[in-house]
Amino acid sequence: MAASRYFKQIAETIDVEPSPTIKAQALRKSIVTFTHLVAQQQAPGIVTVPVEDALVIAVERRTLPATNAWLDGRHIIKNECRVGTFTLVNLNVEVTQDMTSAFDSIHMHFPRSALSLISEEQGGGSVEALALPYENSTDDVVVRGLSNSVLPALEHSERANQLFTDHIAMALLAHIVQTYCGSAAAPSLLRGGLASWQVRRAKELLMAHLDGEIALEELARECGLSRSHFARAFKKTTGKPPHRWLVEQRLERAREMLLKSTLSLGEIADACGFADQSHFTRAFSASLGVTPSEWRRQRQS
Repeated sequence: MAASRYFKQIAETIDVEPSPTIKAQALRKSIVTFTHLVAQQQAPGIVTVPVEDALVIAVERRTLPATNAWLDGRHIIKNECRVGTFTLVNLNVEVTQDMTSAFDSIHMHFPRSALSLISEEQGGGSVEALALPYENSTDDVVVRGLSNSVLPALEHSERANQLFTDHIAMALLAHIVQTYCGSAAAPSLLRGGLASWQVRRAKELLMAHLDGEIALEELARECGLSRSHFARAFKKTTGKPPHRWLVEQRLERAREMLLKSTLSLGEIADACGFADQSHFTRAFSASLGVTPSEWRRQRQS
């Protein structure tokens, strides 16, 4: 896969271990890949990334000084990138950069076609270019927030579920299209939520996949809607995005099992779609302010 080549090239050049990646299906066959790249010491050498019809958003978690770069052989100065800002890397041209310092950044790789698909869903046209020059980084609170939200999943990639990563990828692409593609897309107004049959079908599917391993596109298809329309309508109807609604259902089922069964915490975690007992404990404690075992003891005493 093209994303794998991109991440492997960087990791090999700066001599660091390849970071875990997580993948989301943003639209149809448009795969968004996230990874967390870190070099704790000065990165050696010059990196040239593979040319492909794709884009990368690199969000900095550590300030990078200005350095030399080349776009299709043309020398430029890549200006300082402050913490929280992002750079858009257009992989349609050969990008070479002198990596002279330690760095810590979250990279989001996606095919150019994904932007056009999002734009078309929102009633716009094909996206040919974005007005974000490589030499400057951009301060965008939405991109920064989305990258921060995916970081825990990158740190524990085995616990990342498909529904969550799909949602983050779609939100990211929709924001990029709406903010940096000018008049290419004009978001359509949602006049209502889901019909009763759509709510019923969506919830049936979600409850059948408590582990979150169901694509947002599949939920939308079952409801006869585009992904973006479904996501907005589901939130309008339930008050929550699909992945957040599903987490609450997991916790509700877990509370019922804690009260009515003698199953161990590990068995309940597995039955309710959590990655493992520690994942269950963290989610439960974050929601209720007490561990599952303590919650059970309080109600059985």
